[in-house]
Amino acid sequence: MEKTKNAFLYAMQGFRYAIVNERNFKIEIFLALVACIAAYALHISSVQWVVVIMNIGFVLSAELINTAIEKLCDITTNEMNPTIKIIKDVAAAAVLLAATVAFICALIIFIPPIFKIIH
Repeated sequence: MEKTKNAFLYAMQGFRYAIVNERNFKIEIFLALVACIAAYALHISSVQWVVVIMNIGFVLSAELINTAIEKLCDITTNEMNPTIKIIKDVAAAAVLLAATVAFICALIIFIPPIFKIIH
């Protein structure tokens, strides 16, 4: 039980680090809150809620993994290294892909009820 407790505490420290130090993570948390407020206000279905929540988790997880990869690369060398650039670029691309998929899902979920309200 102690190992589980410690693992949880270490994970929370990582989460706190990202919230305090990573600008993109802060932006993504803000956008997640906006998405949740919109989902609530537009009375989306339970299945749509699941899609929204899964996409939030997907994007935030990708950002956390990207941050970990960047920090690991940063401690390996201070010099410009073409391989490390590729590693960082690919990790950033993973976040971009996750965010793009989440945005497309948000459009599919939120546009119809918004059009209903407008018309």
